[in-house]
Amino acid sequence: MQVILFAAAIAGLALTLAGRRLSAQDAPGADSLLARLTAEALAANPSLGADRALARAATARVRPAGALPDPMLSIGVMNLTLPRFAFRESDFTEVDVELSQEFPWPGTLGARTSAARADARALESTVADRRRQVSVRAAALYYRLRYVAAAHRTLARQRSLLAAAVEISTARYATTSAPQSDPLQARVALARLDTEEADLTEEDAELRAELRALRNRPAGDSLRIEPVRPELTVTATHIGRTRGDIVAAESLTYHPRVAARLAAVEAAEQTARVERLAARPDFTLMTRYGARPLGSDFFSAFVGVRLPLFAGRKQHRLAEAAEADADAARAAVAEETAALAAELESTRARVAAGERRLRLLVDQVVPAARATAEASLRSYRVGQVDFLNVLAAEDARYRADLDAAREASEHLTHLVMLQQLLAREDDQ
Repeated sequence: MQVILFAAAIAGLALTLAGRRLSAQDAPGADSLLARLTAEALAANPSLGADRALARAATARVRPAGALPDPMLSIGVMNLTLPRFAFRESDFTEVDVELSQEFPWPGTLGARTSAARADARALESTVADRRRQVSVRAAALYYRLRYVAAAHRTLARQRSLLAAAVEISTARYATTSAPQSDPLQARVALARLDTEEADLTEEDAELRAELRALRNRPAGDSLRIEPVRPELTVTATHIGRTRGDIVAAESLTYHPRVAARLAAVEAAEQTARVERLAARPDFTLMTRYGARPLGSDFFSAFVGVRLPLFAGRKQHRLAEAAEADADAARAAVAEETAALAAELESTRARVAAGERRLRLLVDQVVPAARATAEASLRSYRVGQVDFLNVLAAEDARYRADLDAAREASEHLTHLVMLQQLLAREDDQ
């Protein structure tokens, strides 16, 4: 008796530890495999790498945008005596060295720098947004794979139940207490499971291929995916939901999609300022030194002014175009903010509805379907119900288990979507 109690205690401890491990695995923020897959995707995803390169390129253009134009150095000789190009026969022969530097109107270089910096900030926000998209995509693929693994496990259990039903119906048919159609219908149900298994195998291969492409991994890369556990997901959903509930909706103003639009507004405004300043004169400072072999050397200095005589046709029109771009960018900010608010509301509704559906499935639908299937099989053994009722009850149990697993995987995906919507960049 003591041995039996000791064994039961050990089994209970093992189930408790397994439940804790799987409960942590069914929490979006505590799944180590999902964290590893997401990190690999963020590090090696080709599209994200391309966006990072574009952001680096824009950042590298910031300093050149505010630099002065390159100075011009000219060296030449003039008034050589023909026909021998004599250098020392004329007082007018000279060697000239000229240096000139252009200076834009004050504020122009600062406006160009601000515009380039805003462009770089917009591309950096694009990188941040792409990073969130990759994280959500990795989670969606991963949790769908966990559903497929759970569906395979459920299908295997259903096949064993139908195999038992085939044996029971065949035995009853052998004793003439059941018609021949009973074992035949059971075999048809088994064949349908084979077709569903083929579909699941195909979906598993497609999901793994997409996940490998997202992580830029070779075809030989393999993963061991644990089936999703709906009954444990219900108890773990608060881990992801609490974070989304405590963060204020105002954090959407810091979302990369909004930040990119705001940076576009600033870039257009600074571009308009650059064009307005271009309608003012630029200055050129020029110095010149001349050396004469038969006479005295000389030094000259000049100040040049660019006269914007056609500013009304060029710079003013370009400034108006940039201001129109700024207006369009402001409208894009309002539209993006509204879209994000709607997406947040929709995602929160999906999370709340998913949790309700999952609790109903786990607490009511699945237990009732299992009890009905067991009762139908017991009644069939004694000839109280038709075999079609048994098959219908078994199929209802099978579909309820699949629905629960599917709902759990979708709910976990929605939690990741909510986290990525509300997270700030310093939390990433």
